[in-house]
Amino acid sequence: MAKKSSSGKRKSRKKSNNQGLKQKLLKIGLLSIGGVILLLFSLFGAVYIGLFGALPTDEELQNIKQSNASLIYSSDGKLIGKYFIQNRSSIRFDEIPQVVIDALIATEDSRFFEHNGIDFYSIPRVVIKTVILGDESAGGGSTISQQLIKNLYGRKSHGALSIPVNKLKENITALKVEEIYSKEEIISLYLNTVSFGENVFGIKAASERFFNKQPFDLTIPEAATLIGMLKANTSYNPRLHPDASMERRNVVLALMVKAGTLSPESFVDFSERSIELDYKRLVGNETPAPYFRAHVKNELERILSSTDRGDGTPFDLYRDGLKITLSVHSKLQSNAENAVESHLKELQKRFDSHWQGRKPWDDESEFLIREAKKSTRWRRLEESGRTLEEIEKIFNTPTRINVFTHHGYEVKNMSPMDSVAYHQMILQAGFIAIGAQSGRVLAYVGGVDYAHFPYDHVQSKRQVGSTFKPFVYASALEAGFEPCDLVENEPIIFSNYEDWSPQNSDGKYGGFYTVKGGLSKSVNTIAARLIAETGPNPPAELANRLGITRWPFHSSRGG
Repeated sequence: MAKKSSSGKRKSRKKSNNQGLKQKLLKIGLLSIGGVILLLFSLFGAVYIGLFGALPTDEELQNIKQSNASLIYSSDGKLIGKYFIQNRSSIRFDEIPQVVIDALIATEDSRFFEHNGIDFYSIPRVVIKTVILGDESAGGGSTISQQLIKNLYGRKSHGALSIPVNKLKENITALKVEEIYSKEEIISLYLNTVSFGENVFGIKAASERFFNKQPFDLTIPEAATLIGMLKANTSYNPRLHPDASMERRNVVLALMVKAGTLSPESFVDFSERSIELDYKRLVGNETPAPYFRAHVKNELERILSSTDRGDGTPFDLYRDGLKITLSVHSKLQSNAENAVESHLKELQKRFDSHWQGRKPWDDESEFLIREAKKSTRWRRLEESGRTLEEIEKIFNTPTRINVFTHHGYEVKNMSPMDSVAYHQMILQAGFIAIGAQSGRVLAYVGGVDYAHFPYDHVQSKRQVGSTFKPFVYASALEAGFEPCDLVENEPIIFSNYEDWSPQNSDGKYGGFYTVKGGLSKSVNTIAARLIAETGPNPPAELANRLGITRWPFHSSRGG
């Protein structure tokens, strides 16, 4: 009996010890939870009074202004480019299709229309996983209103407190936003500010970039694809990662089924479809008339500097969403660019064949050095304090270089000096078409590739050459010549100009040309004989009347 009593006492003590341990663990748990709550309340107070940076004021929130890209249109109404800091084009709520709204709500904030900026159902998960465990990948439970604040104001680093501080800032500001704006306005603001990667902001710009259409024309799978990108706009970019994007799109479609805005039958149909992009990038060299747009940009900035948007400040070309119509016609511009490209490809073949194994500058050894010194790379090396010997060594060391060809870019293993020599052998051209009656620029091609060669050959200074012949012929007509008059095709010597004698490019002489034929064939001897008949002053005066006031020759030669 004594042994049983002793065993009973041990069991009783063990049970008592277990109960004591449970009570201690409970106290520790309650103290921990209490500590977290106290910390959150303390942080809330510190954030609210601005110890971690001032919160946006009501006035700032009431005057939210987004940067909108200015759109550039051709004379026939085609969108041909943009000027922007952020590629965004804002739209109103009634321009957003319901399918986009449904996909957004189902994916990002299923209780959006039920809360006032904070989804309290998600707070326990946020506190435990995101705040306590620091697991950012677990999701923040951010509402659309909170995400809007993050899009507008970004997040700042506060060390170990970054996550809770930024969350509290977004929560407090979201409550203010919900008091100022309607739910529809919040959706509009959000879909106009959210990033889709590739420097594309807003649903309108994203629709144009990835599907070449306006938001209202998006299909359900297309809308789900774009909304799916919001979780990670690079990882789910349908151009870069089509498989991952398709998988994410199907997750969005499944969430729409769960929300009751998509039928299970439609989900089965849409989820099996591949993503069909109509990718359109309206920036830089990939858009029509890049040289002309670069040329008019300075003129636009000058014009806008004297405007007033109503608050005493001028309109901003890069932020105010202006619509600009240029005189170029999209079809004529496309034809001009294609003509320059195809013509130069053929000329480049002939040029390369002619100079095969030789260089035009072979007799001038310092030519390449002079050209290399004009490069940005050489100037930067000089600014960094490198000696001439060091720079020349770098320029003669082979490396992988992206070079231009008339058939696309190629990566080649060559030294920077080799690259300078290579690009000296690339033919360039400029082209401009002007309406005879209106004087408007209808097509403008400043070079072969704006990204690689931004130098504008339309604006460049060159010898006048045959481009001056129309003034010679026009002044001859004014002097009494008729288009069908015959002019002798024989060399002529200008003794008062050091016995200068113009030569025909084909080396052929003899017979006669009509005035019209001499112009159409650009025959040098015919132009020379006409100017000998009229004198040099009438063509110069005619050009002057037509607006050409600078001459490449001296007045002693009739200029």
